[in-house]
Amino acid sequence: MRKLKKTAALFCAAALTLLPAVPAFADFDQSVLDGVVLLYSGAPDEDGAMEYWRGTGFFVGEEGENPEYIITNCHVVEEYILAGEALGGGELYVMFDESDQEEAYLVVYDYAKDVAVLKLAEPTEKRTPLLLKEENEEALGSEVYAVGYPLAADVTIQAVTSAGKNDATVTTGSISRFLTESGTGRKLIQTDVALSGGNSGGPLVNGEGAVIGVSTGGSKIDQNLFYAVSSSDVKFLLDQNNIPYGIYEEGSGSIVLYAAAGAAVVIVIIAAAVLMGKKKKSPAPEAKQEAPSASKTPVMRSMAPQHGGMVVQLHHQPVQIGRDPATCRLVYQDGTPGVSSKHCQVYFDEQEQMFIVTDLNSTYGTFLASGQRIAPNTPVKLPPHSSIYLGEADNTVYLELES
Repeated sequence: MRKLKKTAALFCAAALTLLPAVPAFADFDQSVLDGVVLLYSGAPDEDGAMEYWRGTGFFVGEEGENPEYIITNCHVVEEYILAGEALGGGELYVMFDESDQEEAYLVVYDYAKDVAVLKLAEPTEKRTPLLLKEENEEALGSEVYAVGYPLAADVTIQAVTSAGKNDATVTTGSISRFLTESGTGRKLIQTDVALSGGNSGGPLVNGEGAVIGVSTGGSKIDQNLFYAVSSSDVKFLLDQNNIPYGIYEEGSGSIVLYAAAGAAVVIVIIAAAVLMGKKKKSPAPEAKQEAPSASKTPVMRSMAPQHGGMVVQLHHQPVQIGRDPATCRLVYQDGTPGVSSKHCQVYFDEQEQMFIVTDLNSTYGTFLASGQRIAPNTPVKLPPHSSIYLGEADNTVYLELES
């Protein structure tokens, strides 16, 4: 896990946001500050003394709802992870202001992409979720803003407060390049926005206030080059773990709420087709609506007594099963024999019409109906009307297609 040290060294400290400006939105959108938060993580050193690191994060979630999920860089919480998280004496919390802090929990992280997702115990009304947007080559040269809590600013000048939302530093610059990093496939945005230590993990926003990336760090060769992880990599991680987030839609300025489960997206598309279609073309939507009834939907059906025959539909993203309500869609009660926190995941391959089951290195194993244990982290293809069980036969899940 010390590989992350190299990432942290190369991308030392950045967390400001990029903001491609448009003439109608020439100024920084102050509402972005309502979604940004200062993060502190701590871990014991070799002598047991606590050491602390700071960084920046921002909230995501559905518009109008109190958020609970926070995006930041993986290297911001690196020492916390290496300390074994809370079990090893690590500490992780957010600062809403000088006298208001709350513990955060690590949900999932991707070392290669340098992205981590944190979660509060309960949704908070002290911040609002920011919207995500994927930017493209057309934004080259656009003005951008980087938002975060640079340590250098607080060391240089001792301010009365340094942890509130209005204490975040806003720096402007422009997008100079979009690139894909060799070896990791990470999508990066290159900018000339000046970043410094403590800013890592902050949102990179455009002129509309939409997050287009997560500031990660600067070049060790050229002090004028800084980088941010594209929001496309953030969305991928959120989709994999069924975490809801909001998307900013270009053009009309409207906002589409994206629930990773996918069902909401289908409803929005159908509604848009009905509302925007001309009356003379009304038969077309009706024809499209008939297709789903003829096709079959891939589902997981739990046979565990605690679920009462619960059915979970699969919509283009892997679905995790286990005891962790933050990441799993089929959730078992704490203490369920044989079931790990994040036990396994299931995906349906529409082209092959096969279910893909992967054991997530669970303690008690994932088994086929025959009793054969699935090798950890090795995808296994199963046809419809198959079944698996988690640890014990009482935790059987049927994989089938429903009309």
